[in-house]
Amino acid sequence: MAYKVLDLFKDLPGTNCGDCGKAGCFAFATAVYLEAYPLERCPHLGDEAREIAARLQADRDEGGGRKPDSSEQALEHLRSVIAEIPLDGVAERCGGTYDPGPPESVTVEFLGTPHRILRDDVICAGKAPTVWVKILLLIYATRASGRPPEGDWVAFRELPNTVSKAKSFEASARRIAEAFAGRAEHLADAVAGVGGERIAHPSAPWAFRIRALPRIPLLLLFWDRDEEFEARASLLVDRSVLEYLDQEGLVFLAEALAQKLRGGDLAEVIP
Repeated sequence: MAYKVLDLFKDLPGTNCGDCGKAGCFAFATAVYLEAYPLERCPHLGDEAREIAARLQADRDEGGGRKPDSSEQALEHLRSVIAEIPLDGVAERCGGTYDPGPPESVTVEFLGTPHRILRDDVICAGKAPTVWVKILLLIYATRASGRPPEGDWVAFRELPNTVSKAKSFEASARRIAEAFAGRAEHLADAVAGVGGERIAHPSAPWAFRIRALPRIPLLLLFWDRDEEFEARASLLVDRSVLEYLDQEGLVFLAEALAQKLRGGDLAEVIP
């Protein structure tokens, strides 16, 4: 019998604690299913881990462990949408650069790296983007309203319909704080590597404005550890951000930022 992502998810403890390094149990289940993450990273699995591993192996022996159909279906849908939209208009609304080609394309910088959005694909001069990055950029391109950022920074949970996803979004800031505790200067270097810059801020000694996508700035606030407190970080978004990405896309974006700042591979970022 097939053993897919949802089956694995249902067999997990369901704590959504993030102790495995992922945003929650579903992200962990997806990463394990795609063989991008070890099952052993869940510290709350007991004797059932052996049975889960056996079910996974049986599914892989039958050809499982590939990209879930849902991701491919989402990608195909977004390709069909962008195929019908004038790309010069897309470039104007999303802040990208239009190239009439051939092939016709829109170039946008995603965390400091240029990506070309074609009518049938998303490509990058370096490592090929994952299916999830392609989906994120196509959502951004097709959803873009052209509304400029307001400069009004808010917490993710202040946006509409974010209660169920706020913990996952905030977990990314926690991972950044843990990775750079006692290393604020290294964080500044990492931020510069994704096209961000340090700015003055009244509430935090270290503050960075990061242009995650042309019309999506992020504000990263960082308080390094001291004798009394552990390091902590906060990630804020512009109030206009839902004009460009939905709530799930923002969680993925935050996870991608945390992964890239820590020098990780975006292939491990799975919603």
